[in-house]
Amino acid sequence: MTVTAEPFPESTRLTFRLPTPDDAVFYRTLMNEPDYHRFIADRGIRSDEDAVGYIEGKTLVHFADHGVGLWLVELKETGRPIGACGLVVRDELDHPDLGYAFLQDSRGKGYAAEAARAVLAYVAQNMDLPRLCAITHTENDRSASLLLKIGFVSKGQIYLAAYDDTSDYFIYDVKRDLSAAE
Repeated sequence: MTVTAEPFPESTRLTFRLPTPDDAVFYRTLMNEPDYHRFIADRGIRSDEDAVGYIEGKTLVHFADHGVGLWLVELKETGRPIGACGLVVRDELDHPDLGYAFLQDSRGKGYAAEAARAVLAYVAQNMDLPRLCAITHTENDRSASLLLKIGFVSKGQIYLAAYDDTSDYFIYDVKRDLSAAE
């Protein structure tokens, strides 16, 4: 499943790129928002140095190992980072997992759906994958609703031993007509 880091997904209002250590403040801010802790995880990122370690030791390593990962998402108009979106390869899942997280002040504006659709289009055009999956915290109704809106189908719940928790589980057929998700 190796894919080069470029080209990146594209959308009307958003740009995607690999994160760099210069994005430490953004990552520290995002990963310390209450909803990030509640619905994703507390990764222990408390300083800019912690964020640099996460970017270099986790995010960029994921791209190097799998050819995909969570791209940094910026507003095209201003270049301001507002979130992360992409694919996560997890040993416990049969398919790559569509993941995303956006700053609280960027939610409710359609950015997550736009970014997710851009990643789905990227996968359809650049990767030979029949399916993707997505997992959400069982109480994250907004995220589950977004996944259904863009064409994922709920498949119940799955227990992930790595997190010692149960998540809602969704599947997306990459080969279907992408225009139906728009």
